Amino acid sequence: MQSVWLSDALAAETETKITPLDGDLKVDVAIVGGGYTGLWAAIELKNRDPSLDVAIIERDICGAGGSGANAGFALPMWLQLPLLEKMSDTSEALRIGHASLQAIEDIKAISRDHEIDTQINSANTLWVATCEKQSGHWDKMMALMESHQIHTYRFLDHDQLADATGSHSLYGGVIDTASVLLHPGHLVRGLRKAALSKGVRIFEKTEMTKLGRTSPPTVTTPQGVVTAKKVVLGLYGWSLSIPELRHSAMVMFTDAAMTAPMPEKLEEIGFRDAPGITDSKTFIEACRPTADGRVMWTKSGGRLPYGDNLDACTKSHYRTDDEFRDVMAGFHPSLRDAEIQGRWSGPIDRTMSGLPIFGRLPTCRDIVFGYGYSGSGVVPSRLGSHILASLVQDLDDEWTRCPLVSPLSRSFPGEPFRWVGGQIVKTAIARKDRFDHEGREVGPITNFWLKFKPPSYKPS
Repeated sequence: MQSVWLSDALAAETETKITPLDGDLKVDVAIVGGGYTGLWAAIELKNRDPSLDVAIIERDICGAGGSGANAGFALPMWLQLPLLEKMSDTSEALRIGHASLQAIEDIKAISRDHEIDTQINSANTLWVATCEKQSGHWDKMMALMESHQIHTYRFLDHDQLADATGSHSLYGGVIDTASVLLHPGHLVRGLRKAALSKGVRIFEKTEMTKLGRTSPPTVTTPQGVVTAKKVVLGLYGWSLSIPELRHSAMVMFTDAAMTAPMPEKLEEIGFRDAPGITDSKTFIEACRPTADGRVMWTKSGGRLPYGDNLDACTKSHYRTDDEFRDVMAGFHPSLRDAEIQGRWSGPIDRTMSGLPIFGRLPTCRDIVFGYGYSGSGVVPSRLGSHILASLVQDLDDEWTRCPLVSPLSRSFPGEPFRWVGGQIVKTAIARKDRFDHEGREVGPITNFWLKFKPPSYKPS
């Protein structure tokens, strides 16, 4: 899987040296996974203790997974405030919300300090409804924000949304004025550069074939064995390959595409400097302009992997070109036949709560993990690096005690029940989204299966 984002970033690199592991290695901390989670964790650990010997093991290249393939929406975690309050208390929920705002500032700072072309754009993100039945999902959330003196969300009606986006398909929505848009490929490759500058060793094209739950733990690869005092698993959707993590999350793929540059066309239709847009469907549709005048758009609800075989789902598209163009036409009909520069499919790891999970592997406390971003991982991966670093350092602090450090569950069954049940629930979700737009009500059978849908990062 290589997105247009990642291709952009690789093309901009003057020299990229890929170093596979060559022989056995002993380190203080071994991190498995070279995406946002692993790179931020490595950077945070080196910031806290520059003497630590930290190595990242990545089976492909840094950014080849979800980190280089997402939509580039950097969203604060205020939408998760009700659940965070339920899991802890109001003060802790607000602390995490404010920490997520700081995470966005951290992205800006590391981009500036390491000259990363993150293309951060303060045009913000819209959460909208594309039919009357799905409008108003934000009402309770906005009332809660206002009660806590959080004023970063603002309601926009149909006409205001048309002015902001050039689209007349939006019934109403809210703008998240604390959010930013960025280039995810440049960010992940820039984090790689920043980690290397701090002395982190990165071994790409080095696949973990076995995880030793010993003391000390080990990571076996075809090129050698890494022995570490602590191991960090930052595997994103590929966390399903770890038996202890498999039942706490499920993975569903999202289809994505990028147009060729067309800045004049976007200027003409009023979308050149527009905010990013996410809708209120359960299978979210989203689109956004890029800094160089392209449009990127996505549609969730794609393929379901069987077991942990995610790679098979990256090799073909779930939707036809015509079906996928219809998604873009739903926002801007005049863009339906735009030239497509590239298409790709990426995994979304969803938990039953919609919140990420961090913790220690129950079979080996020296192995820690973080995953389950449920469609919004740009900011929580930075916030989670504080948690992972504190877990590695065996600290008892505000990060290791926060509600995102939670016990693993058996929320999702094993195969074949996971895949079969997932297909049924997926069909029910698609039916509900379609009926909403047709002004119809689904029946009792569909409603029964909808009870099993895992949530996204925002209410639907």
